[in-house]
Amino acid sequence: MALTVSAPIRIVAILGLLLAVGFGGAMKFMGGGSDSVSSVVPSQNSAVIRARSVAGAATARAKNPAAQTTAASTTAAPKTAAKTQPASTTPATSTTTATTTPAPVIKPTRAAKQLTAGLAAGLPLPLAQSLSLNPTVVVALYNPNSAVDGIAFAEARAGAALAGAGFVGLNVLSQAQIGKLTAQLGLLADPAVLVFTRPAKVAVQLKGFADKETVAQAAYNAGRAS
Repeated sequence: MALTVSAPIRIVAILGLLLAVGFGGAMKFMGGGSDSVSSVVPSQNSAVIRARSVAGAATARAKNPAAQTTAASTTAAPKTAAKTQPASTTPATSTTTATTTPAPVIKPTRAAKQLTAGLAAGLPLPLAQSLSLNPTVVVALYNPNSAVDGIAFAEARAGAALAGAGFVGLNVLSQAQIGKLTAQLGLLADPAVLVFTRPAKVAVQLKGFADKETVAQAAYNAGRAS
């Protein structure tokens, strides 16, 4: 039984044959003959390799967009860090306004006032100092070369202690100690006892030798009268 082939199938078969013959001829023409035909390997073509690389990268980005964003951020981070300036470690200068405390005003004490008054009155410094501390002062005038004056000196000091008064011994041979009193009272004998009260008053004069009881009584009376 004869095989009957439809017209459409015959047309498709003819077209396939023509395409096969044309392709073979083209390959033969490009290769220079059947003996020198060389196969073209698509996998070794540089254009194909680049196309595959770009396609692979695009596929990776499409599958995992988050990984691509993280990689881009990691690449840009060093540049940003390089531009960041380190914080200044120089300590801030603090301005402190110093408060000036005024110097305290020192008022003269009563003793200082009395000392000033005694010196202004022309008293020797030892006597003025004693009067600044004691309202009544016994002064013994003596010659250091006289034995009697030495005894009188001791009695005058003991009498001042009995009366609770101050005591000062002045050497009649010392112009620095006796000069101011001589200018005020004239020539002074020795031994002698003078009783002073504040501010610079001669209350009693005892010429010659005087025992301690006499000196104490004179100092006591002068203190009560002042």
